[in-house]
Amino acid sequence: MSIRAISLLMFQLLLSFCLMAKDTRGIPPRNRAFSIAPHYGFVVPHTNQMTHLIQGHSYGIFASYYRPVNNTAMWHSAYNYPEQGVDIGYINTGNLRQLGSQFAIKYWLDLPLNRYRPEKTTFSNKGFHHWLGLGLGVGYATKVWDLETNHQSSVLGSKINTSLNLQYAVRLMKFRQNEIRFGLRISHFSNGAFQLPNLGTNNAAIFLSYHHIENDGMEIKRQEVIVPEKYRFTISLSGGLKEIPPPTGHKFGIGIFTLLGERRITYKSSLGFGTDVFYNSSLQTLMERREDGPVKKVDAMQNGLFFSYTLHFDDFELKMQQGVYLRDLWKVDGTLYHRFGLRYRINAKWFASLMLKTHFAKADFGEFGFGYTLR
Repeated sequence: MSIRAISLLMFQLLLSFCLMAKDTRGIPPRNRAFSIAPHYGFVVPHTNQMTHLIQGHSYGIFASYYRPVNNTAMWHSAYNYPEQGVDIGYINTGNLRQLGSQFAIKYWLDLPLNRYRPEKTTFSNKGFHHWLGLGLGVGYATKVWDLETNHQSSVLGSKINTSLNLQYAVRLMKFRQNEIRFGLRISHFSNGAFQLPNLGTNNAAIFLSYHHIENDGMEIKRQEVIVPEKYRFTISLSGGLKEIPPPTGHKFGIGIFTLLGERRITYKSSLGFGTDVFYNSSLQTLMERREDGPVKKVDAMQNGLFFSYTLHFDDFELKMQQGVYLRDLWKVDGTLYHRFGLRYRINAKWFASLMLKTHFAKADFGEFGFGYTLR
């Protein structure tokens, strides 16, 4: 994989860790925790091209080091004092010859799903607790597609990939400063079509984890959460690179212009509508192959409208967008598209973004850009 691709993925990991580094100031040095969890599951065959690769159950282990947050940032109180830290994982895919093993290191955030009504709360609250876990980082796959040695595994085209995780966990028991949790974790590996093939892998697994929390029972006084704005209008420019078949070929440039209007519903969330203009230079080549003749650059342009949902973490924003094409002369990927990613507010006006555009389970391209707040 190229130095440029590795640099982009390392920037993504560092951008994620900034959230943890920025908001852990002032936490007592002994208020930290660790967990270890074996897991067992299977690689989900989300396309028929993967069915022959599923030859057994997957299994592995992941370990986390984290520190429960306190009131150094407003989002701590808004999300009922999550746990954040670093998560390291290993997955044996069940097919070592073709899919190999996967390793990942990522920023991890456990969002409590309980509602805390008292004015004060502590990390030692007993009773039923459950969490939604989110992870973002860098992954390494030991086996990738190779024309000579692994041509039947058209899943991952690069050893370095983006690693995404979604997890649900419930507390089974708690004793002193330790507890046992049980849950379901989904782990995704993909390089965003930067290097083909890129079907990606999705591993679904159940796990049982042991947690040890030092300085448990630290009391936290809740603070008032203030909604900073009601409406926001932004413009942004971003770009990316992608491959088209055959693999190991030319990298094509991508340019995106986005206009987005949002209304803040609560401190934690916003709803919005916007429009995208995409210039995907690879589409010109693909359409020329299909038409067997020249195609104008303007024919490679796409336009869409989208609905946006945002989760806010002070300066960080998690974006989830559902779009529909208004103009698309390629007409191969369907009428719907999706964009997921992060925004970081540099100041009141400027922000940086890191997004992934997909068509359902198929990644289209990754993008990095900057934007400006009009209002």
